[in-house]
Amino acid sequence: MEFDVTVLGVVIGMMVLANRLVAMLVTPLFDKYGWDKFWLMYPAWILAGVFVWLTGVNLFAPYIPDALVGQILTAIVAGGGANLLHDLSDGPSLRVFDIGSLDDDEDNG
Repeated sequence: MEFDVTVLGVVIGMMVLANRLVAMLVTPLFDKYGWDKFWLMYPAWILAGVFVWLTGVNLFAPYIPDALVGQILTAIVAGGGANLLHDLSDGPSLRVFDIGSLDDDEDNG
C-alpha cells in the first residue's frame, strides 16, 4: 500500500499538531485533577477528526471509494499517531542500550 506523499505529510502534521495541543491544553487538566491518562487518546482522536473534517484530507482515497469512510480512517490514523507521539515524547525514557556500560565493558575486557 503506497500513500500519496503530500497527503501523508499533511496527516503527519495533523498527528504532531494534535499531540502538541493535547499536551498543552488537555494533559494539564488530567494532571491537576488526577484523572486516568488512558482517556487522553480520545481528545487526540477528536482533534484529528476535526482537522480531517476541516481539511477534507483522505489518506485512503485510492483504496476506499467512500470518502467518508476514508476520512474516518484517516482521523483514526492521525489520532492514533498523536497518541503514539505522546507516548514516545512524554513517556518514560526508554534506552535501547547504555553507552556508558559499553565503555565500562571495554575498560574491563
